[in-house]
Amino acid sequence: MKQRVIPNLSSLNLIDDQKRFAQMPPRIQEDVLFRLDWIVKIEAAAHGKKGMIKHAAAEALDASLPTVDRFIRGFRYGGWLALLDQRGQNNKPLPAAFRAYVRSLHLQCQRATTGREVHRMLIDRWRLWQRTGDAKHAIPGYQTSPPASPKGYPAGWSEDNILRFRPDEYALSVARQGTKSAAGFLPSIMKTRVGVKFGQVVFFDDQDYDVKVAARGLSQRSLRPQGFNCLDYLSGNFMHHAIRLRWWDTEKESYRTLTQTDFTWFVVSYLQKHGYRRDSHGTTFVFEHGTATGYNNRALSTSGGYSNFDEALAAVSHGCIRVERSGLFNQPAFAGLLFRPRSSGNPNFKAPLESMFNLVRNRMAALPGATGRNRDLKPAEQYGEDLYTGQLLKLWEKLDQRHRELIRFPMLTAEEFGEVAGSVYEAINSRTDHGLEGWERCGFVAPQFRFTPDERSPWLSREEVAEMPDDIRAMLLAKTETPGHVRPWQLSPADVARQCAGELSKLPDHLIPLLIPMQWARPAIVKADRTISIKDQLLGPEAFTYVCRIEGSDSATVLKPGTKLLCYLNPYAPERLVICKEDGAFLGTLHQQTRAGWLDQEAILEQLKERSALKADMDTAVRPHLEGLMADRAEMKRTNERLATGKPVLPEEITAASAESARNGVRTRKINQIAAALGSDALNPSNLLPDEDADDLQDDCTPVARPFSAAQFLNPTNDDND
Repeated sequence: MKQRVIPNLSSLNLIDDQKRFAQMPPRIQEDVLFRLDWIVKIEAAAHGKKGMIKHAAAEALDASLPTVDRFIRGFRYGGWLALLDQRGQNNKPLPAAFRAYVRSLHLQCQRATTGREVHRMLIDRWRLWQRTGDAKHAIPGYQTSPPASPKGYPAGWSEDNILRFRPDEYALSVARQGTKSAAGFLPSIMKTRVGVKFGQVVFFDDQDYDVKVAARGLSQRSLRPQGFNCLDYLSGNFMHHAIRLRWWDTEKESYRTLTQTDFTWFVVSYLQKHGYRRDSHGTTFVFEHGTATGYNNRALSTSGGYSNFDEALAAVSHGCIRVERSGLFNQPAFAGLLFRPRSSGNPNFKAPLESMFNLVRNRMAALPGATGRNRDLKPAEQYGEDLYTGQLLKLWEKLDQRHRELIRFPMLTAEEFGEVAGSVYEAINSRTDHGLEGWERCGFVAPQFRFTPDERSPWLSREEVAEMPDDIRAMLLAKTETPGHVRPWQLSPADVARQCAGELSKLPDHLIPLLIPMQWARPAIVKADRTISIKDQLLGPEAFTYVCRIEGSDSATVLKPGTKLLCYLNPYAPERLVICKEDGAFLGTLHQQTRAGWLDQEAILEQLKERSALKADMDTAVRPHLEGLMADRAEMKRTNERLATGKPVLPEEITAASAESARNGVRTRKINQIAAALGSDALNPSNLLPDEDADDLQDDCTPVARPFSAAQFLNPTNDDND
């Protein structure tokens, strides 16, 4: 076919139904316009030249002269619609019931490439109907079995044509996988963080990390870490995270991973570390329906009588905390299908957290021991890595401590992964190169300033500028109108979280027994040394020791040995232990006693302070009973000291000493009175000595044979006037 010339767009004026014309494919529109263009030229040609233009039109349209004449006649009597390609229009359409039946065959098949299989199923049934004539094999849409065409099957039943009746991806996904899978073909619910307060919406979920680690001393095979995360919606900040490994439960004798008990404690640890909103906005926790959800079991009960974690949260917060879940896919796709799917959440409901999980995995993509996104994408060497790591873990258990440290694993150890994960979350929270929705409208873009428009001067934040002296700050702000001295700077999620942290109220310890079922509390008895010890398999083989001293606002209470307690140990915050009486009544919080290094003087002094405080509280109860004995011993010590120093002890000695002291007191008072009358300088002995530098103008009136004493005024021995 020769290359076409662009048709004259004025031919559009001949289209009387432009809406119908616009609904046609562009290829058909182009064909109609080309034909209209040549028809207009032929109709407008002068007499004797139409034949020449028809030949040119036939060559341009790649059609015969009779076809060109047919186009002209059709346009005169039928308008532009007569110019449409009519090939195949006379074929009898397939019955609607037949097309619906073919679509149902597509929906029955579970594999995506089912066009040929559906065609085979259809032809097999048609042949069975032809052979038996039994109505139960009839094909919907036909009263009798349709005859075969030269191709061996009824007309219109080609494999390509049957494939055209395949339903769209949404219908196939609903029929094959169910409602949750088909949700991806529906539009998402678009939301914005603008107008949301900090801590008002918090997402919780669990995740499997795409790496394996060597858990030394815990397992003889490599394990895949799991954990819980929570994300504040406004700031996009990972507020809290916890990592767990699969472990062997000695009580149930089975491997366990994340549980609803772990998740409940995780939520409580978030509330105690960060808190919730107690204003009219309140706080909404978004949970899921699988592992990341709280308890709901009538066999459990808190000290407040709650068997549902959602209800307990609402009660202790006076309705400020409410729980939503990420959609529930636990019903058949259509009523009457009978069999329901397993309950699960909708990842689109908590899209902010799911997208952040993707960011975490991207940051960890270069770590050794990668598992890949799924089984089909895992590295080929993972099989050998797992075997070799298992051998090293067995060797590790046989070696002493010094040689254990020399083993090099092909993947991170559990301890190393924990450190790396902490750094990854810190880096994600501190990033400023993000594109979080609504960030600028929320006011989280702040200006930065510098003194010079080049790299000689560092960028300064508003807080740093505010701390400058007034004259320097004024000079800097005067440059803000000049390009290069100021720029907008996005705050990081961590910056926003720090600025807004004061808007939340932390959960007090006395509410823990109202949130945690009493069945999860651990019984303990106060030992003779005023401590209790609790073991937790997940936290290591060594028991946690707590000093049984409860600090109050005014005083402290020391528990008596033998006291029976119910202890609420949070595995995510074992340094604090909430304790209650046997009946569940709250007592207080105990603090963990940690081991100090042999040369760690600060830690040792801290323990000594705690022990001294405990001893002082314990002495308070004993001191009143020993006050009499302490008074007797104080008197004994005082008497012995007077005897040793020669002080009077007997009554007559004390009377004589008192009389002598009285006489000395009278003399001392007289001396003080004279000194006050003469002035302090007058009685200075240096003023009474002769002045050797002065000329003697007269004889001495007072003999100076012996030193002058003020006592001479009281007891004169010589009278100069005699």
